Amino acid sequence: MESAPMQADVTGAPTLLEALRGQLAGGRPADAVLDGWATLEATAARDPTALAEVLAEAAMLDASAGLAAVAPEGSVGAAVISPSGLLAQADPQFLRWFGNPLDSPAFRRLIRLAQKQGQVSGLIETADGGVIAACAATETHALRWPLSEASRGQLKLPGRRVALLGFAPSRVSDLAVRAAQAFGFTPLEARLAEALLDASNLNEASERIGVGRETAREALKKAMRKAGAKRSPDLVRRMMDLMSGMAAPAGDVEAVLRAIFGATPAEAKAAARFAEGLTAKEVAAALNVKEATVRGQLKAVFAKTGVNKAKDLVRLTVEAGALTALTQASETVVEPVDPEGRVRLITAEAGRRVAFTDYGPKGGRPVTVFHGYSTGRILPLEFVARLHRAGYRPIAVQRPGFGLTDTAAAPELQLATAASDLAAVLTALKLRKTDVMIRDGSTAAGLAFAALHGDLVGHGMLVNPRPPASVERTHTSLIGSVSRTMLKHPELIATFGEMLRRQTRSDLLARSIRRSLESAPADRAAIEDPAVMARILRDAQGMSARTSVGWAAEMAVYAHGWTLPPAIGGERWTLLLCDGLGWPLDEQLWRSALPGTHVHRLTDAGFLVYLTHPEVVVGLLEG
Repeated sequence: MESAPMQADVTGAPTLLEALRGQLAGGRPADAVLDGWATLEATAARDPTALAEVLAEAAMLDASAGLAAVAPEGSVGAAVISPSGLLAQADPQFLRWFGNPLDSPAFRRLIRLAQKQGQVSGLIETADGGVIAACAATETHALRWPLSEASRGQLKLPGRRVALLGFAPSRVSDLAVRAAQAFGFTPLEARLAEALLDASNLNEASERIGVGRETAREALKKAMRKAGAKRSPDLVRRMMDLMSGMAAPAGDVEAVLRAIFGATPAEAKAAARFAEGLTAKEVAAALNVKEATVRGQLKAVFAKTGVNKAKDLVRLTVEAGALTALTQASETVVEPVDPEGRVRLITAEAGRRVAFTDYGPKGGRPVTVFHGYSTGRILPLEFVARLHRAGYRPIAVQRPGFGLTDTAAAPELQLATAASDLAAVLTALKLRKTDVMIRDGSTAAGLAFAALHGDLVGHGMLVNPRPPASVERTHTSLIGSVSRTMLKHPELIATFGEMLRRQTRSDLLARSIRRSLESAPADRAAIEDPAVMARILRDAQGMSARTSVGWAAEMAVYAHGWTLPPAIGGERWTLLLCDGLGWPLDEQLWRSALPGTHVHRLTDAGFLVYLTHPEVVVGLLEG
């Protein structure tokens, strides 16, 4: 049920602060912002320090209260134990991995602990002798898990029941194939990388795929170079990180090792760094201890986990950490494979991972579609179809700190890093030039690319571009109010962004999306379609599932005085302004920055113009 709108207080500050604090316990702090946006600016103006403290409370008091995690399809298997202690239901995936859980002493122990503690995790031996991270919980905790309808139905029956959840993306071949494709592996490299996930060594992996050791060694070197890995355990870590989905960060990896692996604090400290890809010698140097001490600690962790190889420890660490994130979030959703686009990863400067979706076809005219602050990593299907019919190859690059792309080295390098990332993507795809479509929140990053790499830009298109902070913002929408406040009080940006990131549960996020898109009639009509809303939700949840650093860095760019670049490249430019937003879109500002710009206006469109008016957008691109 939605909370009642706040009453505006002419004296300003106390209203929003009290509302925020009052809604923390219910896990809906963003509701106070949504309902009280009219007083947000007054609150910040009167007492920004107090507001910052409350926002921090909202973000951290219950870190999982509104947080959603995204699990990859096929990576989970569940079962339900009845009040009488019998197996009431089990998914086929669960049965393939474990058989009857009541035959396992480790599972029986987890069930007993869950009945006492509510939720516990551990490592469980599989039917084929492997090890998988698993979790057990009573119905109150488990109903937020990514369960099948059969499991969910059993949990809702009378009596105290326990759900069991196994998480093993390493055992799902389709996920390994998708990860290999993302890194651009050849078929041989892909088969070798998948085999290494559970083979004991390179010899076994090469025998499994039917190639000689030297051929496998060369393929491994090439795969590690493409993935930015230094050694095979690091390659496994990078594969597993991608295969584990868009889960929120697991938090303290050492805590996960202690809780699930039973490691001591010292063992966990060493194993966590080992799992990051360091050698035993490098771990010893980092911790200022003897290498023999580290090897002894790692040997103890291996014994506790039932594995004896570095890459197996890496695999379990990643899966166990992701399982913790999935089961502690207030909601976990399953993200199906999107057949319309292919996620790719490249390694850019300093070993940074850059993610993008290439919608093909390979011979089409490239057009890079910049995402906004919270959506756009997934392009609308009809928009993609129209681009294809017009001969385009749409590409959506995730900027630093968004989605799967690593953060920039420092906030002040956000724009330069975003520009160099896109240039690196074009180089990797062997593309000499790209058209660009730059929308709202991506304005600064998109124009930085056009200024720094103007020779790579063909037709440029600005859609509802965001002006510099010096341009007065008079619109009274939620987004306008928040934007003005962040510009005046940049010290609030990071805390505010993290509070919003932790409100990505579907119901909370859907309400935020509706409020953010309430200005334009076309936007409001579009999200009434459940399929459209579901796609936008998954897009937004994945965009900031791991971090809010990208959003904060790009907001800070404006707060710290960003101005239009003096020399913007590109063969020609088009400006599309959507009057449905109700914003004072300064046409003259952009005409002066981009002489000869063609201007087009739409009356009812808004943020989602490429979804609601794809024919207009594609027509303007064709020019």
